[in-house]
Amino acid sequence: MIYTEWDKLEEVIVGKTYLPEVLSGRFHDNEFIDGMSKILEETEEDFLKLVNIFESAGVKVYRPKDLPLQLETTRTWTSRFPYPAICPRDFHIAYGDTILSTIGGDPNRYTESDYFLDIMLEKYKEGRNYISMPKPLLTSEYRPYEHLEGQILYHSACFLKAGDTILHTMPYDDELYGRGTKTGLEWVKRNIGRDVKWVEIPTVGHADGRLALLKPGLLMCYHKKHIPEALSNWTVIQTKRKPMPEYFDHLKGQFFYKETVHDWLSHWIGYVDETVFDLNVISIDENTVITNGYDAEVYKQLKANGIEGIPFDFRHKYFWDSGLHCVTLDLKRKGEPGSYV
Repeated sequence: MIYTEWDKLEEVIVGKTYLPEVLSGRFHDNEFIDGMSKILEETEEDFLKLVNIFESAGVKVYRPKDLPLQLETTRTWTSRFPYPAICPRDFHIAYGDTILSTIGGDPNRYTESDYFLDIMLEKYKEGRNYISMPKPLLTSEYRPYEHLEGQILYHSACFLKAGDTILHTMPYDDELYGRGTKTGLEWVKRNIGRDVKWVEIPTVGHADGRLALLKPGLLMCYHKKHIPEALSNWTVIQTKRKPMPEYFDHLKGQFFYKETVHDWLSHWIGYVDETVFDLNVISIDENTVITNGYDAEVYKQLKANGIEGIPFDFRHKYFWDSGLHCVTLDLKRKGEPGSYV
């Protein structure tokens, strides 16, 4: 089914954003509607280009269903603008025959897995185990995960697969950062469906912003301090942080972004200044990887290790705070649960 980040990819989900027409009934600022519509349209154009790359490589592609942008409430919170279906990776782990649907501590993403339910039910009918985390009790205000300890919460993007080993970042640290609770991590371990070795990445946050596992014995990283001791013998391609492109600085300076986006949609845009997008890649197989942009030195090292890079321009990756690993979810790869760590 799926055991690594690099075996031959056979099935994948590519994310989707809202249709631009959903903005007209919700907002009355024409400058915002025009600017945001352009972002939504160009995001979907890029997703369709990504779909074409996968299909050209013989990969079956699934897309999430369209759901309306509307107010959502429970007994404990209200979400005015739920996050779109951009990142299937954030709340789904596919490993072996099991697919886990997880949930985080942000009420704006509480129902995000609904976008993907039709796909997951199809996989269930095919014989996969599909298990969802219990729904937590959240408030409308975001709270650090340490303050939510005891509830079952974890972002699935905190995990990377390496055969019989699953790597994961820490739930949170002394500064209260992180993407899950210790209870949530334990839930994942109990429900993963196989006996596996668990290796902690010595940092917090999404693992695909820390490491990229490219093939057996080869990884890419930004800081070597993020490499677990168990992977200390792997060959390392080290990337360098790059400045934000001028067009994104220009976008942030526009009125519609400064006013409406930051006032109403701040949870959509994340913390772009802290994310390393060059690491956020998706492998078609252990000899082919799709990357965010092109870096001559990185590509030279990829080629030296027998890997062909396919450069891709996800134009609004900085707006969405999401790279190629985030906006995809590998559902099926052709491989076995070998031992690589």
